[in-house]
Amino acid sequence: MRKRPRSINSVVFISSAACAFALSCTALYAQSPSEWSTLGGNAGHWGYSPADQINQSNVHSMGLLWYSDLPVKDGPVGNPLVEGGVVYQSVSRGIVVANDIATGRVLWSFVPKLDLSRTDLIGFFGLNSNRGLALDQHNVYVTSGDCHLYAVDRVSGQQVWMTQPCDSTQGYGIIAAPRTGGGEVFVGNNNHEEGMVRGYEDAFDAATGKHLWRFYTVPGDPARPAEDKAMEMAAKTWDPGSWKFTHRGANPWDESIYDPQTGLLIFGSGNPDLGRYEPGWMKPGAGDAQVQFEEDKDPRVRAALASGDWLFSSSVIAVNAKTGEYAWHFQYVPHDRFESDAAAGFIIADLPIGGIKRHVVMQAAKDGYFYVFDVKSGACISASNYVPVEQFYPIDHKTCKLTPKEEAKWWLHPEREVILQPGAWGAHGWTRAAYNPNTGLVYIPAFIAPQAIGGKAGTRSGEGRYGYNRGDKYHAQGLLIAWDPIAQKERWHIDYPILENGGVLTTAGNLVLQGNPDGRFLAYAADSGRLLWSYDTHSVILGQPTTVVSHGRQAILVPAGDGGASLVAKMDPIRATTDKTMAPARLLAFGLGGTAMLPATAPKLVLHPPRPPQPADVAARGAQLFARNSCGACHGPEAVGGAGNVPDLRNTQEALLELMPSILEKGVLRDAGMPQFPNFSDDDVNALQAYIINQAWDGYNAQQSGKAAAYAAQ
Repeated sequence: MRKRPRSINSVVFISSAACAFALSCTALYAQSPSEWSTLGGNAGHWGYSPADQINQSNVHSMGLLWYSDLPVKDGPVGNPLVEGGVVYQSVSRGIVVANDIATGRVLWSFVPKLDLSRTDLIGFFGLNSNRGLALDQHNVYVTSGDCHLYAVDRVSGQQVWMTQPCDSTQGYGIIAAPRTGGGEVFVGNNNHEEGMVRGYEDAFDAATGKHLWRFYTVPGDPARPAEDKAMEMAAKTWDPGSWKFTHRGANPWDESIYDPQTGLLIFGSGNPDLGRYEPGWMKPGAGDAQVQFEEDKDPRVRAALASGDWLFSSSVIAVNAKTGEYAWHFQYVPHDRFESDAAAGFIIADLPIGGIKRHVVMQAAKDGYFYVFDVKSGACISASNYVPVEQFYPIDHKTCKLTPKEEAKWWLHPEREVILQPGAWGAHGWTRAAYNPNTGLVYIPAFIAPQAIGGKAGTRSGEGRYGYNRGDKYHAQGLLIAWDPIAQKERWHIDYPILENGGVLTTAGNLVLQGNPDGRFLAYAADSGRLLWSYDTHSVILGQPTTVVSHGRQAILVPAGDGGASLVAKMDPIRATTDKTMAPARLLAFGLGGTAMLPATAPKLVLHPPRPPQPADVAARGAQLFARNSCGACHGPEAVGGAGNVPDLRNTQEALLELMPSILEKGVLRDAGMPQFPNFSDDDVNALQAYIINQAWDGYNAQQSGKAAAYAAQ
């Protein structure tokens, strides 16, 4: 942990002032210790509880009260919501599970009936991911990944209504947690950032599912009239000729927040999509028809994409929640080629800034800067970097605008290697930050993930995608950062060896609680960062914990499992150790004096391959097919996976190997979530089989060597 630049006493002094201002807005942020009915616990998404039965003095006595094995495969990663003594969670495929808060007993589960007959690869991509749900007084709201939004009765678990915000046959999916407010349900959508679609945010009537409004994040076909004045404004920032090569994307993947004080919905848009638009290329089996960053080769594309700010990509956008009418926006990086999108979580609070109470929205953004905006006007009050930032000049503190360094513009000189920090993964992702009004600090689950791009690293370095290491300057790691949003300074931080770290809960007991992919659930002192307690859950933890007081006892609820419903736990080998990826989906409840025992997770085994090693040249072609068709998005890079609903291909036995032509070419497992690849030839299937078999031998031999070493050590 780095040395704090200011003493704890001075932090507490500032924090007390912040607390006095923040708690003055009791109507907006009032929260019962027994309920946690919205993402982050209150309207501001603070991730804070006023409960202090468990505190820094007695947290060392905390243990497991109970655990519940959930009737699902993928581990939950959304913030558990609690209302009326019931805990509600969602996992992949739109499944909802309701548990009794006192005992953990499963009360009901909702499993939507999915029709995957026409879903394309983006829909299948979203099918295996889910970041949470929403509640109101009547219903639970959840998305299924393949572009469906469901309302489920909170008591019976029966479907009330279903609607389809997007079309999963056209390059869309949904992994977002819906948001509720003012009798409405809000939801965004995702794509694969390949230039196929326009992003947009939708609003629906919570009681009926009726569509109320849609706000596009980028303008559409310039040959057609703009939908509204906002799109007229945005169209001026795009060359009309670019529509031939990209449909621009900027999808609002997940993050949004409803502010009842101003009546605004604030949401973040993704980066612009600059892959060449190829209708239908994401149909399973289309292969590598899309050409990413085509302007590097084609002068027509290069000219069409050479200028403009590209609104409203990589922006924070505020609209009237009742009408969808544009209110304001702030674009982080105009003409964004660094993937500096606004996908991270928002927090709304009242802070004393310059001696005046300001109603603000805060975000620890992917670009490495912490931003504070006025909620009503969108004016940027302050911004400062919370991790090292390499590709931009120092921020203009008057305008909060970033200017890229010329040498960092890798697309202008693809032959030269450039190191980006933050890289495309950013500095903070979808895992939730938390704000404690008593300390006045925001706790950020951040990471340093440099990226090598261009030159020998290639246009998109796989190594850089997962964190680039070179000497002391570039070192990939995870961080828990305690950030002072008024002074715009770090107060303390914790280093983690794994990039991704879980969502954060903070409480009036001066606690910060966080889980990690390595299985540890940790408690720190909120004011100092001192480690107070830890517990090995033998699982992956990425979701934000929840705490409530039930039957006079404070319980801390932790979503745990294989991390499958976050998707990234399957994609990135640094994020989770092997045994943790096999953990069953569970809800864990911790409290003072808990004595329950959690079973250890069974070790993951690679079985003896059913066929001998295959010719290297055939397997190499299979590796190319595996990469080009995004197989690793579900099955893991290099076919090393096996979390949740998706099997580890290295354990494919002879019967399934023989069935592979029917699986890939005919789609016999489509309803189970395996896409069809009708354009694959028999030679393609043979190459993939060879690649899978050789990867299985690599894993099996490594496993056997490890066993031999362990035996010799005895």
